Amino acid sequence: MLDQLVVLSAGFLLTTVLGGGLGYLFQRRSWAHQHETVRAEQERQQAMKVFEEVSSLLDKRLYRMRRLYWAAKRAAHDYEGAALAGPLHDYDETLELWNDNLNRNLALVHAYFGPGARRRLEVQLYEEYAAIGRALEDFVRNVSVAAGDVEVPPLGQRLSHLGHRVYRFNLYMLDLLRTGQLSDRAPAVSSAHASGVDELPLLQHGDSGAAVRTLQDSLRRAAIFDGQTDGKFGRETEQAVRALQVERGLAVDGIVGNGTWIALLQGPNPQSRPDDRGNQGEL
Repeated sequence: MLDQLVVLSAGFLLTTVLGGGLGYLFQRRSWAHQHETVRAEQERQQAMKVFEEVSSLLDKRLYRMRRLYWAAKRAAHDYEGAALAGPLHDYDETLELWNDNLNRNLALVHAYFGPGARRRLEVQLYEEYAAIGRALEDFVRNVSVAAGDVEVPPLGQRLSHLGHRVYRFNLYMLDLLRTGQLSDRAPAVSSAHASGVDELPLLQHGDSGAAVRTLQDSLRRAAIFDGQTDGKFGRETEQAVRALQVERGLAVDGIVGNGTWIALLQGPNPQSRPDDRGNQGEL
């Protein structure tokens, strides 16, 4: 009888302790899962706010640049100082907001969408915005002080090209949001960098930077350019680009679009001539 009581007591004790331990373990797992779910949702909501803020600012500056360019084009041939005042004021306001948030937005994109997205924003978009902005501001300055007709730079095509890049970047961030690849789970290299897609910038006279140096190096390897590789798209570089376009049967406009890049990267004796869709006419 005593033995039975001992066995029953031991069984009850083991069952109670084991059951309590298992219950505690399952409860902790449940709490951890709930905590992770809440944390992931908070992270996703914050990433969505970052996306909306960055995307909105990219679109806003692009639209202000287009409006100012359209106004300057009209004023270039039929000068009306008042016609430029409104678009120029709006552009300056947007540019101030842009500069105030330049590094902040880079840091936020890096934190929530990864180093690949940050690099894409900085190297592809920021540099192109800066290059077009310099050309646009020079054009507006010339229009403002000139008494007669002013040559209109072909910025419409470049703005359209930039708009396509902004659209692609927005899709990339939305895809990371959809798949939950955020923060420490975000890819170190963006899909565009991994595939080489969207890596060919639209270049023309007046541009500068790493992309121009790459262009000059490629032209030198093709035995078309013997000037200085200084990262500045000057007259010598433009003449070399035009010579390449003549040789490959492309539109001879001195603008390095997708077709010119492809022709250049094919080497000195390409098997086929690409359609230079990046060098279409001015919008």
